Amino acid sequence: MNVGTREPLTQSLERWHIAIRTNHIQQSESIHNEIKSEITQIKDPTTQLYYQLLNSRYLILKKELASAHAILDTLNDVHLNRTDIFGYYMNLITGMLLTAEGNYEVAELRFIRAFNLLNVLNSMTDEIVRADFYHKAAVLYYHIRQPLTALDYANEALKTLSEAEDFELLQSGCENILGLASLSLKQYGKAEEHFLCALDLAKRIDQSYTSLIKYNIGYLYAEQNMSELAVRYLLEVFEEEEAFYKTHFLLSREYYRLNNEEKAIPFYEKGIELANEEYLHHFKILNALNQATDINELERIVKEGNDYFKQHELFGFVEDYAGELAQVFFTKENHNKASYYFKESYEAKRALQKKEALK
Repeated sequence: MNVGTREPLTQSLERWHIAIRTNHIQQSESIHNEIKSEITQIKDPTTQLYYQLLNSRYLILKKELASAHAILDTLNDVHLNRTDIFGYYMNLITGMLLTAEGNYEVAELRFIRAFNLLNVLNSMTDEIVRADFYHKAAVLYYHIRQPLTALDYANEALKTLSEAEDFELLQSGCENILGLASLSLKQYGKAEEHFLCALDLAKRIDQSYTSLIKYNIGYLYAEQNMSELAVRYLLEVFEEEEAFYKTHFLLSREYYRLNNEEKAIPFYEKGIELANEEYLHHFKILNALNQATDINELERIVKEGNDYFKQHELFGFVEDYAGELAQVFFTKENHNKASYYFKESYEAKRALQKKEALK
């Protein structure tokens, strides 16, 4: 980011930006420690803003989301609607944070704004800036179950990153998203190829990035009903990382599939303590589907979850859970309710396809 000055501190901030953007946590931390003592001396408002933006992105990289949010909250009112390079980064970084927090609707608005600014500011940006944007947008579109859009963005990013030096971790991130998008499309062989490529790239640079990819490999096997193999990978992730509700969710689900309720329940109970609002619904539906829940209570829990997913345009989950509920009613020979939920599942699938077609 060109802030219009070549003072030593600004040069250090630019080195810090490169380290953050390439996902090198240790290098980012080292440079931050170098400049900490100088930060309090910053008087130029432009340099102050530059530091605050970089610091928020640094905190997102470290998964300190609450601290990143606190910084961006102080900047949004004044700087979010800017039409210069700072406006671009305000929207990009805010979009990254909201994606990490699961606030996908507002995140998409921020990414759309960033993309428009990226095109307006074309002469002030380079291919790496665009690749960085494409990678982060791919992450968002995977999460909102739009795998074709995610594939397009991740492939665009890789075109540039594969020819650049020191971007192996971002290449790994793109391969990881390509794997997830392929998995969403049930292209299991391609998904495995992308995940293994992502794992190889990450291992070369920083072992700390391998846990997420191993989690996704576990997810890949879980989606193919290969529960024993899925559990093997997920337990490895569980031992390597801090407690994370998504790992708890998958472990609970796969142990239920293996008819091992004794092991499923502890992961469920801990996961629901850690979960965000979205995953609270996933956990509740999982529990209701696997316990001797009254069918009317099961319907209430699924409907409550699907109301949330519809509100946040997460139609893929509506499709999944309405379909599962339809199957339950079908086995109970309640054909009216079964038809109703099969129709809801179909409509959710159409809504998802329509939303992706507009991209």
